[in-house]
Amino acid sequence: MEPSEKNNQEKEPFNPEKSTDMEVVNFYSLHIDNPCEVEVAPGEIKNIRNFYIREAKQLLANEDEQGQKKLANPFAREILEDKIKEYEK
Repeated sequence: MEPSEKNNQEKEPFNPEKSTDMEVVNFYSLHIDNPCEVEVAPGEIKNIRNFYIREAKQLLANEDEQGQKKLANPFAREILEDKIKEYEK
């Protein structure tokens, strides 16, 4: 790939519908470990880890139209469940 081609390519935003289970788990794990921070008041900064944990829990609970778990890979599920437990102690 030529450097000029590389610069012209735009990175697509994360789309869980087009990602493997392990890619989805990696996304949530990274954001749970290193959550974004927001300033809620002057000098008061909070992170949004709990948001990512809620989203991850919802992902683990979701099923498709046939009743299959949306996150079907058992290893991916276990990794994400363990990550949630790590921060809910």
